[in-house]
Amino acid sequence: MRRLIAIALVSLLVSASTPLPSAAAQSTGTITGVAKATAGQPLGGHSVRVRSVRTGDVVATATTSADGSFVVPSLNPGSYVVEIVNTAGRIVGTSAIANVVEGRTASLNVTAVSTELVGGQAGGAVLTAVLVAAGAAAVIGIIVATTADEASPSQ
Repeated sequence: MRRLIAIALVSLLVSASTPLPSAAAQSTGTITGVAKATAGQPLGGHSVRVRSVRTGDVVATATTSADGSFVVPSLNPGSYVVEIVNTAGRIVGTSAIANVVEGRTASLNVTAVSTELVGGQAGGAVLTAVLVAAGAAAVIGIIVATTADEASPSQ
């Protein structure tokens, strides 16, 4: 009987020290894409910001490679908008809504609003408004203004 109790206690201690999968843990997804200017040339060396449609927060960042491609892994399932930001901190392009699903990759292309913005100088204010639906009952508006200022909206 003592042996049976000892085995039961050891088994209980071993199982108690083994972490159980958390109910809150969930699989993630990835967004991949290519950033190009309106004339088709790749936007290499630009920052990539992934913004949650639901909250409006930037949840991840990356940098485009020389051919304009980017990969943003480990995103929680949800809807996102990708912003391409030039070296001066100005948003030069935004994507359509990308829906990230557990274990899947969402692919998209982002085209700069104007080739004038790619070089870092805008000849005036450019207003880009992206209205996105965050469910059946709510609509969130993400409005980005690019001016001749050096600061980005997130600074």
